Amino acid sequence: MTTAEAPQTKPQQKSVIILFVIVIFCLLTWGMYEMLTGPARYNNRDFMSLFAGGKALLRGLDPYDPAVWNPLRAELGSTWMPDDRAPFPLWTLLLVLPFAALDLGWAAAAWLAFSLCVLGGGLFLLINAYSTQPLPVAEFALVALFTFTYRAVLVSMNNGQITFLLFFILALFLWLVRKERPFLAGIVLAFIAIKPNAFVLFVPAFGLWLLWRRRWPILAGAATGGATMFVISWLVLPGWLFEWLNVTGKTEVTAITPTVWGLAYEIWPAWWPLLGFVFVVGVTAVIGLIIFPNDSLTETEVMPLVLIGSLLITPYAWVYEHLMLLVPTILIFLVVPKRGVAALVWLLLAFLLPWGTLWLANLRASDTLSVIAPLAVAFCYYLFLIAQSSIRQI
Repeated sequence: MTTAEAPQTKPQQKSVIILFVIVIFCLLTWGMYEMLTGPARYNNRDFMSLFAGGKALLRGLDPYDPAVWNPLRAELGSTWMPDDRAPFPLWTLLLVLPFAALDLGWAAAAWLAFSLCVLGGGLFLLINAYSTQPLPVAEFALVALFTFTYRAVLVSMNNGQITFLLFFILALFLWLVRKERPFLAGIVLAFIAIKPNAFVLFVPAFGLWLLWRRRWPILAGAATGGATMFVISWLVLPGWLFEWLNVTGKTEVTAITPTVWGLAYEIWPAWWPLLGFVFVVGVTAVIGLIIFPNDSLTETEVMPLVLIGSLLITPYAWVYEHLMLLVPTILIFLVVPKRGVAALVWLLLAFLLPWGTLWLANLRASDTLSVIAPLAVAFCYYLFLIAQSSIRQI
C-alpha cells in the first residue's frame, strides 16, 4: 500500500460498514413485517403510543389533548386505550417521527429492526470500551446469544418498547467516558429523559455524585442536552409539559410491578406502601453509602449501580425495563478476570434467572418476584466490580 492510498482505507471501511448496516436494517425490517408486525398486528401494543403520538404531530394535532388522543388511536386501529393522552414526553415523540410517517405495520417493523440494531450497537460499544483484546469466538458467541435472547429483549420486542434505545444511550455514555469525551457523554446522558419513569433515583443520585466528584464537563453536557431537548420541544408545542404531567393512573399498578413495591406487597399486603417506602429508603441509603465515601469509584462503577437501584425502587416499571440490566451484566462478564467464573455468572444473570422468574410468574400468575433479577445483578455487580475493584485492573 502506498502512502497516498493509506489515508483512504479508513473512510472506505466506514462506507462499507454503513452500507452493511443499511442492508441489515432493510432485511430486518422486511423480516419483522413478514413474521411479526404485518398490516395490523401491533394495533394494541405499547408501540401504538409512540406511533399515535408521532402521527398526531405530523397532522398538527396535540397528542396531550384527551379529545384527540383516544379517537386518534381508534382511527389507527387500536381498541386498547390505557391512557387519556400521550404518555411520552414530546421530545420522545419527535424522535419517532420518521417511523410515524409510515403505516403501522411497516412502522412497527422498522422500529423493531432499529431496536435490534441499537441493541447490537450497544453491545459492540461495551465490548470495545472494556475488553482489552478481541473476545475469543466462543465468548463472543456466548455474550451475543444471551444478549439477543434475554427475556427483557423479547418482551420489549413483543411490545415495541423504547428500552432498546435507553440501553444504547447508557452504553454510549460509558463508551464516551472511556474515550475521554465527557461533555459529549453528558449530552448523550440527557437522552434518558425519553422514558423518565425508570430513572427516579438515577437522576438525583448520579447527578449528586457527579457534583460531588466535580465532573463539570459531564454536568455541562447533560444540561446542554436537556436544555436543547426542552427548547426544541417547546417551540414545536408550547405548554406541552404541563399537559403531559397530567398523565395519571400509572401508579395504580405499583403493587404488582417487579420492584421493591411489588416485593413489599408479596410480604405484607395490608401494609405494602409502608414496607415499600422502607425498602426505598434502604436501597437509597445503601447506594449512597457505597458511592459517596469511596473516592476511587468512577462513572463505570457508579452509573450502572445507581441504575440498578433506580429500577428497584421506581413505582412504575415492568420487565421490559430490565433490558437496561444488560449494561451491568455485560460489564461483569467483560471485566471478571477468571473467564470460567465470568461465563457462569453471565449464564446465571442473563439466562437462568430471567427465564426462571418467567416460569415462576406463569406458575403464580404474578410477575412481582421478577425483582429477583435486579437484586441478583446488584449483588454480583457489587461483588465483582466494586468490592474487588476489577474495573481498574483492565
